[in-house]
Amino acid sequence: MRQAVLEITDVKVVRNKRQILSIGELSVDEGEMIAVIGPNGAGKSTLLQLINMQLPYDTGRMVLFGEDVARTNKLILRRRSAMVFQETLLLDNTVFDNVALALRFRGMNERAINADVNQVLNEFQCAHLANRMARNLSGGEAQRVCLARALVYKPELLLLDEPFASLDSPTRNTLLAELRQIAVERGTTVILVSHNFNDVLYFADRAIVLQDGRILQDDTPEVILRRPVNAAIAGLIGMDNILPCQVAQQGSDIMVQLDNGIRFSWQGEIAVPTAALCCLPGDAIFILDEQRASAYDALIVMEGSVWQIVPGIGMYRVMVEVKGVTLTMRIPREQAVDRVSIGRQLRIAFNPKECNLYEVV
Repeated sequence: MRQAVLEITDVKVVRNKRQILSIGELSVDEGEMIAVIGPNGAGKSTLLQLINMQLPYDTGRMVLFGEDVARTNKLILRRRSAMVFQETLLLDNTVFDNVALALRFRGMNERAINADVNQVLNEFQCAHLANRMARNLSGGEAQRVCLARALVYKPELLLLDEPFASLDSPTRNTLLAELRQIAVERGTTVILVSHNFNDVLYFADRAIVLQDGRILQDDTPEVILRRPVNAAIAGLIGMDNILPCQVAQQGSDIMVQLDNGIRFSWQGEIAVPTAALCCLPGDAIFILDEQRASAYDALIVMEGSVWQIVPGIGMYRVMVEVKGVTLTMRIPREQAVDRVSIGRQLRIAFNPKECNLYEVV
């Protein structure tokens, strides 16, 4: 059974008479890979500062590595974790000396330092940079060195505050994959703050959604991707279709009507009588054929014209205009190549159970 690395209960942080963080309950087990997402100003970096004991809290309780933070030497606890920021913050020295710094602070002998530094530089594929000056590194190289510096003394908890935000997508994805592999091998718990939901999908097993300093959703990335808690989060994660709608009671049913006149009965578990937005993942809309039609009891079927096709790796984004409303589909590349072209009329469908209804925020 995995032990809890972090437990937060009813913690509130107030600054200048304004509450900036309110965490009712949060527990993180050893070895978890967690991403924290949310709009700007949601409190993501503030949460990391709290966990890293850089920020005092006003009420509640925080337990780190089994110790009550309020009653324990914070310096001792902080040495069991590491934090990496978006800014590399490397010293004007060699890569080796930057990575070795934390070990020298701990009084390790040079032979042990040499072994540990070389090992972690190899893990992050930057051993060839050991004698290079930090100021001469590229952005990707600098972040590799920062990760190596953070992990060289084998912390139990790694906190990452958008360290890959300034990197191009291929470099970011490669670093995330390498970091995940190294963390899993070491058994390191990682909490990653990111504004990019693709980072979450590449890296995390669990995602926490913050808004206004509070946890709104805590689930797997897949659930958050398909069932975001509100329209703001739907926009943040890049939901393909966020459509204005009207909702009305009709007998025992709640009917949803899109601006193009498409109507369907709401199939969700919770009625949202004041909803004004209907959100639908792009991969929930498909080209209708007899086989797929027979697989569902109640499909919403539409006809529209293809007006844009955006190629991608494995999946294509296809925009279809249906009575003045543009719907975005995500379909397999092979299907797009064989069945889709600009101006082509398509019969498409979706299952209303895939829809999410939200109020305007």
